[in-house]
Amino acid sequence: MKKEQYRSVIRFLLDGKTYEEIKEKLHAVYKDNVPSMTTIRYWYNEFKRGRTSIFDEERPDRPIEVTTEDMVNKIYDIVLAFRRRNPKEFLRRFVTVDETWLHHYTPETKEQSKQWTKFDEFTPKKVKMVPLAGKIMATVFWDSRGIIFTDYLEKRRTITGQYYVDLLDRFDAELKKKWPHLAKKKVLFHHDNAPDHSSAIAMAKLVELRYELLSHPPCSPDLASCDFYLFPNMKKWLGGKRFASNEEVIAETETYFKEFPQSYFLNGIKMLEYRWAKCIELKGDYVEK
Repeated sequence: MKKEQYRSVIRFLLDGKTYEEIKEKLHAVYKDNVPSMTTIRYWYNEFKRGRTSIFDEERPDRPIEVTTEDMVNKIYDIVLAFRRRNPKEFLRRFVTVDETWLHHYTPETKEQSKQWTKFDEFTPKKVKMVPLAGKIMATVFWDSRGIIFTDYLEKRRTITGQYYVDLLDRFDAELKKKWPHLAKKKVLFHHDNAPDHSSAIAMAKLVELRYELLSHPPCSPDLASCDFYLFPNMKKWLGGKRFASNEEVIAETETYFKEFPQSYFLNGIKMLEYRWAKCIELKGDYVEK
């Protein structure tokens, strides 16, 4: 099966299906000739972010598929970077960022929508809610102490390499206001391999800012705190709520983050060490929990 074929299927099944259900559908048609769960999750998240193309970016230095050896080697690099430093110092300097859509309506998860009934009582059929069209893209920079900077993308704009570079400048200014101790120390910076993140101008900006970029294996949302911790928890909170405007969903999101103590964010970053070690133990396979 050509990779464009399975990417088309993933894109078609995006709404209303989980990663596992999509893999089952692929397996039913293509038998054992299906991509790994890691690859399915990668393309699922790419299309969720708004990507429409099923073709590889024209960047020979940024392959989409990744071998087990490549995956494990990159994780070893991250673990070594962690262990070269005092863990407390690592946590003081580590910053991560990613983008997510904030919808005017986010359906509840299956767990959230469960309704208790007596044994002989009729279970009401739930009406399937169709998400409203309104949404706004949020880019969240955070660390072990909390949210540092959030950008909300204006309507009809897209995140390009240049837009991301401008965001890095704005973030850097905010970072030095909030955490002056990092003005003279290298930030340990982490982001995934999205095209805007890995663009040449973004890489040049990170060098200019004197940030140390930590490796991130392709197709690995399981190794990004935004993807396995911060955003899923936020989406659960927003589940079932309706908003009439971007301003309303932004206000709710800001309120949500302000309610958490520092320990909440620290826990999300600390989970990375376990997941790095688990990924190596699994020889590069996806870390579920």
